Amino acid sequence: MSKYITRKDYQNAVTVQNASNLSGVVGSFNEVFERIWKEARALGLGTEYVNTHPICVLYADKIQSLTSQASGGFSVAYSDCDRFWKEEEA
Repeated sequence: MSKYITRKDYQNAVTVQNASNLSGVVGSFNEVFERIWKEARALGLGTEYVNTHPICVLYADKIQSLTSQASGGFSVAYSDCDRFWKEEEA
Protein backbone atom coordinates (compact mmCIF):
# COMPACT_ATOMS: atom_id res chain seq x y z
CA MET A 1 0.00 0.00 0.00
CA SER A 2 1.17 3.49 -0.82
CA LYS A 3 2.04 6.07 1.80
CA TYR A 4 0.06 8.60 -0.25
CA ILE A 5 -2.99 6.66 -1.44
CA THR A 6 -5.15 4.91 1.15
CA ARG A 7 -7.65 2.08 1.05
CA LYS A 8 -10.32 4.74 1.68
CA ASP A 9 -9.27 6.52 -1.54
CA TYR A 10 -9.85 3.33 -3.51
CA GLN A 11 -13.16 2.79 -1.72
CA ASN A 12 -14.24 6.36 -2.54
CA ALA A 13 -13.44 5.81 -6.23
CA VAL A 14 -15.80 2.84 -6.23
CA THR A 15 -18.47 4.51 -4.12
CA VAL A 16 -18.51 7.66 -6.27
CA GLN A 17 -19.86 5.57 -9.14
CA ASN A 18 -23.31 6.02 -7.57
CA ALA A 19 -23.00 9.80 -7.28
CA SER A 20 -25.22 12.28 -9.08
CA ASN A 21 -23.62 15.56 -8.00
CA LEU A 22 -20.83 16.67 -10.35
CA SER A 23 -19.39 19.22 -7.93
CA GLY A 24 -19.06 16.58 -5.21
CA VAL A 25 -17.38 14.15 -7.60
CA VAL A 26 -14.92 16.78 -8.83
CA GLY A 27 -14.15 17.95 -5.28
CA SER A 28 -13.46 14.40 -4.13
CA PHE A 29 -11.35 13.72 -7.23
CA ASN A 30 -9.30 16.86 -6.62
CA GLU A 31 -8.44 15.74 -3.10
CA VAL A 32 -7.10 12.34 -4.15
CA PHE A 33 -5.58 13.64 -7.40
CA GLU A 34 -3.01 15.67 -5.47
CA ARG A 35 -1.91 12.56 -3.57
CA ILE A 36 -1.71 10.50 -6.75
CA TRP A 37 0.69 13.09 -8.18
CA LYS A 38 2.76 13.00 -4.96
CA GLU A 39 2.98 9.24 -5.31
CA ALA A 40 3.92 9.51 -8.99
CA ARG A 41 6.74 11.95 -8.21
CA ALA A 42 7.99 9.79 -5.34
CA LEU A 43 8.15 6.82 -7.73
CA GLY A 44 9.85 8.89 -10.44
CA LEU A 45 6.82 8.52 -12.69
CA GLY A 46 4.79 11.09 -14.56
CA THR A 47 1.68 11.87 -16.51
CA GLU A 48 1.07 8.41 -17.94
CA TYR A 49 1.10 6.91 -14.45
CA VAL A 50 -1.43 9.50 -13.24
CA ASN A 51 -3.63 9.30 -16.34
CA THR A 52 -3.91 5.52 -16.08
CA HIS A 53 -4.11 5.22 -12.30
CA PRO A 54 -7.23 3.16 -11.44
CA ILE A 55 -8.63 5.89 -9.21
CA CYS A 56 -8.26 8.48 -11.99
CA VAL A 57 -9.89 6.17 -14.50
CA LEU A 58 -12.93 5.65 -12.26
CA TYR A 59 -13.37 9.33 -11.44
CA ALA A 60 -12.88 10.40 -15.08
CA ASP A 61 -15.43 7.85 -16.22
CA LYS A 62 -17.96 9.09 -13.66
CA ILE A 63 -17.42 12.71 -14.70
CA GLN A 64 -17.92 11.70 -18.32
CA SER A 65 -21.07 9.83 -17.39
CA LEU A 66 -22.55 12.82 -15.55
CA THR A 67 -21.70 15.29 -18.30
CA SER A 68 -22.71 13.12 -21.26
CA GLN A 69 -26.31 14.07 -20.64
CA ALA A 70 -25.62 17.60 -21.93
CA SER A 71 -27.79 18.58 -24.85
CA GLY A 72 -25.82 18.12 -28.05
CA GLY A 73 -22.89 16.47 -26.33
CA PHE A 74 -19.23 17.30 -26.75
CA SER A 75 -19.38 18.97 -30.15
CA VAL A 76 -22.02 21.49 -29.10
CA ALA A 77 -20.23 22.22 -25.82
CA TYR A 78 -16.94 22.68 -27.68
CA SER A 79 -18.54 25.02 -30.23
CA ASP A 80 -20.20 27.06 -27.46
CA CYS A 81 -16.98 27.44 -25.47
CA ASP A 82 -15.00 28.29 -28.60
CA ARG A 83 -17.55 30.94 -29.56
CA PHE A 84 -17.85 32.41 -26.03
CA TRP A 85 -14.12 32.89 -25.49
CA LYS A 86 -13.73 34.55 -28.88
CA GLU A 87 -16.59 37.02 -28.35
CA GLU A 88 -15.57 40.56 -27.54
CA GLU A 89 -16.51 41.79 -24.11
CA ALA A 90 -19.53 44.03 -24.09
